[in-house]
Amino acid sequence: MFGIIVGILIFVLAVVCFGWITIKAAKARQGWSKWLGIALAGLFTMVFVLLAIVSVVGIYKLYRHNTVSMTEVIVAGTPDQIAIGEHLAQVLCASCHSLNDDLPLSGGENLSEDAGLPLGDIYAPNLTPATDLKDWPNTDLFRVIRTGVDDGGRATAMTSIVGVHALSDEDILAVIAYLRQSPTVENETPEFKPTILMALFAGASLIPMDVPATVSVVSSPPVAATREYGKYVFTFMDCASCHGLKLDGNVPPPYPAGPDIRKYFSHWSKDNFLNVVHAFAVSAQPGDVMPWKDISKMDEVELEALYLYLHEVSSK
Repeated sequence: MFGIIVGILIFVLAVVCFGWITIKAAKARQGWSKWLGIALAGLFTMVFVLLAIVSVVGIYKLYRHNTVSMTEVIVAGTPDQIAIGEHLAQVLCASCHSLNDDLPLSGGENLSEDAGLPLGDIYAPNLTPATDLKDWPNTDLFRVIRTGVDDGGRATAMTSIVGVHALSDEDILAVIAYLRQSPTVENETPEFKPTILMALFAGASLIPMDVPATVSVVSSPPVAATREYGKYVFTFMDCASCHGLKLDGNVPPPYPAGPDIRKYFSHWSKDNFLNVVHAFAVSAQPGDVMPWKDISKMDEVELEALYLYLHEVSSK
Protein backbone atom coordinates (compact mmCIF):
# COMPACT_ATOMS: atom_id res chain seq x y z
CA MET A 1 0.00 0.00 0.00
CA PHE A 2 2.82 2.44 0.92
CA GLY A 3 4.50 2.02 -2.47
CA ILE A 4 1.21 2.66 -4.28
CA ILE A 5 0.58 5.82 -2.25
CA VAL A 6 4.09 7.07 -3.09
CA GLY A 7 3.38 6.37 -6.76
CA ILE A 8 0.13 8.33 -6.66
CA LEU A 9 1.89 11.25 -4.93
CA ILE A 10 4.46 11.24 -7.74
CA PHE A 11 1.61 11.37 -10.28
CA VAL A 12 0.03 14.28 -8.39
CA LEU A 13 3.36 16.09 -8.23
CA ALA A 14 3.78 15.59 -11.99
CA VAL A 15 0.27 17.03 -12.52
CA VAL A 16 1.21 20.12 -10.52
CA CYS A 17 4.52 20.57 -12.36
CA PHE A 18 3.14 20.12 -15.85
CA GLY A 19 0.08 22.18 -14.96
CA TRP A 20 2.38 25.02 -13.88
CA ILE A 21 4.36 24.67 -17.12
CA THR A 22 1.10 24.81 -19.09
CA ILE A 23 0.13 28.04 -17.37
CA LYS A 24 3.58 29.55 -17.97
CA ALA A 25 3.41 28.54 -21.64
CA ALA A 26 0.02 30.23 -21.98
CA LYS A 27 1.59 33.49 -20.80
CA ALA A 28 4.46 33.31 -23.27
CA ARG A 29 4.56 35.88 -26.10
CA GLN A 30 6.10 33.88 -28.93
CA GLY A 31 3.37 32.23 -30.95
CA TRP A 32 4.89 28.87 -31.92
CA SER A 33 6.61 28.23 -28.57
CA LYS A 34 3.50 29.27 -26.70
CA TRP A 35 1.19 26.85 -28.44
CA LEU A 36 3.76 24.04 -28.55
CA GLY A 37 4.34 24.45 -24.82
CA ILE A 38 0.61 24.47 -24.08
CA ALA A 39 0.05 21.37 -26.21
CA LEU A 40 2.91 19.30 -24.77
CA ALA A 41 2.62 20.38 -21.14
CA GLY A 42 -1.17 20.14 -21.28
CA LEU A 43 -0.95 16.64 -22.73
CA PHE A 44 1.40 15.46 -19.98
CA THR A 45 -0.83 17.09 -17.37
CA MET A 46 -3.85 15.16 -18.63
CA VAL A 47 -1.86 11.90 -18.80
CA PHE A 48 -0.73 12.16 -15.19
CA VAL A 49 -4.20 13.21 -14.05
CA LEU A 50 -5.54 10.07 -15.70
CA LEU A 51 -2.81 7.90 -14.13
CA ALA A 52 -3.57 9.32 -10.67
CA ILE A 53 -7.31 8.71 -11.04
CA VAL A 54 -6.88 5.16 -12.37
CA SER A 55 -4.43 4.38 -9.53
CA VAL A 56 -6.91 5.55 -6.90
CA VAL A 57 -9.63 3.42 -8.50
CA GLY A 58 -7.17 0.51 -8.48
CA ILE A 59 -6.43 0.91 -4.76
CA TYR A 60 -10.15 0.92 -4.08
CA LYS A 61 -10.66 -2.28 -6.05
CA LEU A 62 -7.67 -4.01 -4.44
CA TYR A 63 -8.56 -3.19 -0.84
CA ARG A 64 -12.32 -2.61 -0.72
CA HIS A 65 -14.51 -4.83 1.41
CA ASN A 66 -16.72 -7.06 -0.72
CA THR A 67 -19.90 -8.58 0.69
CA VAL A 68 -20.89 -11.78 -1.09
CA SER A 69 -24.02 -13.43 0.26
CA MET A 70 -24.30 -17.20 0.28
CA THR A 71 -25.90 -19.95 2.31
CA GLU A 72 -24.04 -22.35 4.59
CA VAL A 73 -22.44 -25.33 2.88
CA ILE A 74 -21.84 -28.81 4.27
CA VAL A 75 -18.85 -30.94 3.33
CA ALA A 76 -19.41 -34.65 3.79
CA GLY A 77 -15.74 -35.57 3.66
CA THR A 78 -16.32 -39.09 2.37
CA PRO A 79 -13.38 -40.99 0.79
CA ASP A 80 -14.93 -40.62 -2.67
CA GLN A 81 -15.43 -36.88 -2.23
CA ILE A 82 -11.86 -36.44 -0.98
CA ALA A 83 -10.52 -38.42 -3.94
CA ILE A 84 -12.39 -36.20 -6.41
CA GLY A 85 -11.14 -33.10 -4.63
CA GLU A 86 -7.56 -34.35 -4.67
CA HIS A 87 -7.77 -34.94 -8.41
CA LEU A 88 -9.20 -31.46 -9.07
CA ALA A 89 -6.59 -29.86 -6.81
CA GLN A 90 -3.89 -31.63 -8.80
CA VAL A 91 -5.31 -30.49 -12.15
CA LEU A 92 -6.39 -26.94 -11.29
CA CYS A 93 -4.58 -25.75 -8.17
CA ALA A 94 -1.08 -27.26 -8.05
CA SER A 95 0.33 -25.17 -10.89
CA CYS A 96 -0.07 -22.00 -8.76
CA HIS A 97 -0.15 -23.24 -5.17
CA SER A 98 2.88 -25.52 -5.36
CA LEU A 99 6.51 -24.97 -6.26
CA ASN A 100 6.77 -28.33 -8.02
CA ASP A 101 3.32 -28.42 -9.68
CA ASP A 102 2.33 -31.26 -7.39
CA LEU A 103 0.41 -31.86 -4.19
CA PRO A 104 0.28 -30.84 -1.38
CA LEU A 105 -0.64 -27.20 -2.02
CA SER A 106 2.08 -25.76 0.21
CA GLY A 107 2.37 -22.38 -1.53
CA GLY A 108 3.70 -21.22 -4.86
CA GLU A 109 6.01 -18.71 -6.45
CA ASN A 110 5.36 -15.03 -6.96
CA LEU A 111 2.70 -14.76 -9.66
CA SER A 112 4.19 -11.37 -10.53
CA GLU A 113 7.36 -13.12 -11.70
CA ASP A 114 5.32 -15.61 -13.72
CA ALA A 115 3.59 -12.69 -15.43
CA GLY A 116 6.95 -11.08 -16.20
CA LEU A 117 5.75 -7.75 -14.83
CA PRO A 118 6.61 -5.83 -11.61
CA LEU A 119 3.17 -6.27 -10.07
CA GLY A 120 4.45 -6.80 -6.52
CA ASP A 121 4.31 -9.72 -4.09
CA ILE A 122 1.44 -11.90 -5.24
CA TYR A 123 2.21 -15.33 -3.84
CA ALA A 124 -0.23 -18.20 -4.14
CA PRO A 125 -0.65 -19.07 -0.44
CA ASN A 126 -0.10 -22.30 1.43
CA LEU A 127 -3.46 -24.12 1.45
CA THR A 128 -2.50 -26.95 3.80
CA PRO A 129 -3.82 -27.15 7.40
CA ALA A 130 -0.57 -25.55 8.58
CA THR A 131 -2.11 -22.11 7.99
CA ASP A 132 -5.14 -20.35 9.46
CA LEU A 133 -7.06 -21.77 6.50
CA LYS A 134 -7.90 -24.70 8.79
CA ASP A 135 -10.00 -22.31 10.89
CA TRP A 136 -11.99 -20.92 7.98
CA PRO A 137 -15.61 -22.04 7.85
CA ASN A 138 -16.57 -24.12 4.82
CA THR A 139 -18.62 -21.17 3.59
CA ASP A 140 -15.55 -18.92 3.43
CA LEU A 141 -13.56 -21.57 1.58
CA PHE A 142 -16.40 -22.05 -0.89
CA ARG A 143 -16.68 -18.29 -1.42
CA VAL A 144 -12.98 -17.74 -2.18
CA ILE A 145 -12.93 -20.62 -4.68
CA ARG A 146 -16.10 -19.49 -6.44
CA THR A 147 -15.57 -15.71 -6.34
CA GLY A 148 -11.99 -15.01 -5.20
CA VAL A 149 -13.14 -13.10 -2.10
CA ASP A 150 -11.37 -14.17 1.10
CA ASP A 151 -12.70 -14.40 4.65
CA GLY A 152 -11.98 -10.68 5.19
CA GLY A 153 -13.93 -9.58 2.13
CA ARG A 154 -10.88 -8.67 0.01
CA ALA A 155 -10.76 -9.67 -3.64
CA THR A 156 -7.70 -11.89 -4.08
CA ALA A 157 -5.81 -12.95 -7.20
CA MET A 158 -8.39 -15.75 -7.40
CA THR A 159 -10.88 -13.26 -8.84
CA SER A 160 -9.05 -13.59 -12.18
CA ILE A 161 -9.04 -17.43 -12.18
CA VAL A 162 -12.16 -17.69 -14.32
CA GLY A 163 -12.04 -21.43 -14.88
CA VAL A 164 -12.07 -22.35 -11.19
CA HIS A 165 -15.17 -20.20 -10.67
CA ALA A 166 -16.97 -22.44 -13.16
CA LEU A 167 -16.55 -25.54 -11.00
CA SER A 168 -19.84 -27.04 -9.92
CA ASP A 169 -20.94 -26.79 -6.31
CA GLU A 170 -20.24 -30.49 -5.83
CA ASP A 171 -16.72 -30.20 -7.21
CA ILE A 172 -15.91 -27.19 -5.01
CA LEU A 173 -17.13 -29.12 -1.97
CA ALA A 174 -14.85 -31.97 -3.05
CA VAL A 175 -11.86 -29.62 -3.21
CA ILE A 176 -12.69 -28.34 0.29
CA ALA A 177 -12.93 -31.93 1.52
CA TYR A 178 -9.43 -32.58 0.21
CA LEU A 179 -8.00 -29.36 1.71
CA ARG A 180 -9.39 -30.29 5.12
CA GLN A 181 -7.33 -33.48 5.28
CA SER A 182 -4.37 -32.70 3.03
CA PRO A 183 -0.84 -33.18 4.45
CA THR A 184 0.34 -30.35 6.69
CA VAL A 185 3.33 -28.42 5.34
CA GLU A 186 4.90 -25.49 7.17
CA ASN A 187 5.60 -22.78 4.60
CA GLU A 188 4.81 -19.12 5.16
CA THR A 189 4.36 -17.09 1.98
CA PRO A 190 4.87 -13.29 1.87
CA GLU A 191 1.87 -11.02 2.34
CA PHE A 192 0.12 -9.43 -0.60
CA LYS A 193 1.98 -6.25 -1.59
CA PRO A 194 0.94 -4.84 -4.97
CA THR A 195 2.86 -2.17 -6.84
CA ILE A 196 1.59 0.98 -8.50
CA LEU A 197 1.57 -0.94 -11.80
CA MET A 198 -0.89 -3.48 -10.41
CA ALA A 199 -3.06 -0.65 -9.08
CA LEU A 200 -3.08 0.83 -12.59
CA PHE A 201 -4.00 -2.52 -14.12
CA ALA A 202 -6.78 -3.04 -11.58
CA GLY A 203 -8.10 0.50 -12.01
CA ALA A 204 -8.14 0.10 -15.79
CA SER A 205 -9.95 -3.27 -15.45
CA LEU A 206 -7.04 -5.09 -17.11
CA ILE A 207 -7.09 -7.40 -14.09
CA PRO A 208 -10.58 -8.75 -13.28
CA MET A 209 -11.48 -7.57 -9.76
CA ASP A 210 -15.28 -7.48 -9.89
CA VAL A 211 -17.15 -10.00 -7.76
CA PRO A 212 -20.82 -11.02 -7.68
CA ALA A 213 -23.10 -9.91 -4.87
CA THR A 214 -24.40 -13.44 -4.37
CA VAL A 215 -23.23 -16.97 -5.10
CA SER A 216 -25.53 -18.84 -7.46
CA VAL A 217 -25.84 -22.60 -7.84
CA VAL A 218 -23.59 -24.20 -10.48
CA SER A 219 -24.17 -27.78 -11.58
CA SER A 220 -22.36 -30.04 -14.03
CA PRO A 221 -23.43 -32.84 -16.38
CA PRO A 222 -22.88 -36.44 -15.26
CA VAL A 223 -19.23 -37.49 -15.36
CA ALA A 224 -18.97 -39.36 -18.66
CA ALA A 225 -17.16 -39.27 -22.00
CA THR A 226 -19.78 -37.02 -23.57
CA ARG A 227 -19.82 -33.75 -25.43
CA GLU A 228 -21.81 -32.15 -22.59
CA TYR A 229 -19.27 -33.09 -19.93
CA GLY A 230 -16.50 -32.03 -22.30
CA LYS A 231 -17.95 -28.53 -22.42
CA TYR A 232 -17.83 -28.45 -18.62
CA VAL A 233 -14.16 -29.52 -18.68
CA PHE A 234 -13.45 -26.91 -21.38
CA THR A 235 -14.98 -24.28 -19.10
CA PHE A 236 -13.23 -25.09 -15.83
CA MET A 237 -9.89 -25.46 -17.65
CA ASP A 238 -10.56 -21.94 -19.02
CA CYS A 239 -9.58 -22.84 -22.59
CA ALA A 240 -11.67 -19.98 -23.98
CA SER A 241 -9.40 -17.32 -22.43
CA CYS A 242 -6.76 -18.13 -25.05
CA HIS A 243 -8.59 -19.91 -27.85
CA GLY A 244 -12.03 -18.26 -27.71
CA LEU A 245 -15.42 -19.91 -27.43
CA LYS A 246 -15.28 -20.89 -31.11
CA LEU A 247 -11.62 -22.02 -30.86
CA ASP A 248 -10.68 -19.41 -33.48
CA GLY A 249 -8.35 -17.46 -31.20
CA ASN A 250 -10.64 -14.43 -30.96
CA VAL A 251 -10.74 -13.41 -27.31
CA PRO A 252 -11.87 -10.20 -25.60
CA PRO A 253 -9.32 -7.79 -24.04
CA PRO A 254 -7.15 -7.86 -21.99
CA TYR A 255 -6.29 -11.37 -23.20
CA PRO A 256 -4.03 -11.60 -26.25
CA ALA A 257 -5.30 -13.39 -29.34
CA GLY A 258 -4.53 -17.09 -29.16
CA PRO A 259 -3.99 -19.62 -31.93
CA ASP A 260 -6.85 -20.92 -34.04
CA ILE A 261 -7.01 -24.65 -33.22
CA ARG A 262 -10.05 -25.57 -35.31
CA LYS A 263 -7.86 -26.90 -38.13
CA TYR A 264 -6.45 -29.52 -35.78
CA PHE A 265 -9.56 -30.76 -34.04
CA SER A 266 -11.66 -30.82 -37.18
CA HIS A 267 -9.70 -33.85 -38.40
CA TRP A 268 -7.77 -35.17 -35.39
CA SER A 269 -8.85 -38.50 -33.95
CA LYS A 270 -9.12 -39.03 -30.22
CA ASP A 271 -5.84 -40.95 -30.28
CA ASN A 272 -4.14 -38.06 -32.10
CA PHE A 273 -5.29 -35.69 -29.36
CA LEU A 274 -4.18 -37.94 -26.51
CA ASN A 275 -0.78 -38.54 -28.11
CA VAL A 276 -0.22 -34.81 -28.54
CA VAL A 277 -1.21 -34.06 -24.94
CA HIS A 278 1.12 -36.65 -23.44
CA ALA A 279 4.00 -35.87 -25.83
CA PHE A 280 3.95 -32.15 -25.11
CA ALA A 281 3.52 -32.76 -21.37
CA VAL A 282 6.86 -34.57 -21.40
CA SER A 283 8.66 -31.83 -23.35
CA ALA A 284 6.93 -28.87 -21.66
CA GLN A 285 9.22 -26.16 -20.29
CA PRO A 286 8.67 -23.56 -17.52
CA GLY A 287 7.08 -20.47 -19.01
CA ASP A 288 5.17 -22.31 -21.72
CA VAL A 289 1.84 -20.58 -22.34
CA MET A 290 0.00 -23.83 -23.02
CA PRO A 291 -0.46 -25.78 -19.72
CA TRP A 292 0.32 -29.20 -21.20
CA LYS A 293 1.29 -30.72 -17.85
CA ASP A 294 -1.98 -29.65 -16.24
CA ILE A 295 -3.98 -31.03 -19.16
CA SER A 296 -2.12 -34.33 -18.98
CA LYS A 297 -3.17 -34.70 -15.32
CA MET A 298 -6.81 -35.10 -16.38
CA ASP A 299 -8.18 -38.63 -16.39
CA GLU A 300 -9.28 -40.56 -19.47
CA VAL A 301 -12.94 -39.61 -19.14
CA GLU A 302 -12.14 -35.89 -18.90
CA LEU A 303 -9.73 -36.00 -21.85
CA GLU A 304 -12.09 -37.99 -24.07
CA ALA A 305 -15.02 -35.73 -23.20
CA LEU A 306 -12.89 -32.65 -23.88
CA TYR A 307 -11.86 -34.09 -27.25
CA LEU A 308 -15.49 -34.74 -28.21
CA TYR A 309 -16.46 -31.16 -27.41
CA LEU A 310 -13.47 -29.62 -29.19
CA HIS A 311 -14.02 -31.82 -32.23
CA GLU A 312 -17.70 -30.82 -32.46
CA VAL A 313 -17.00 -27.09 -32.14
CA SER A 314 -14.18 -27.27 -34.70
CA SER A 315 -16.38 -29.09 -37.22
CA LYS A 316 -19.06 -26.40 -37.29
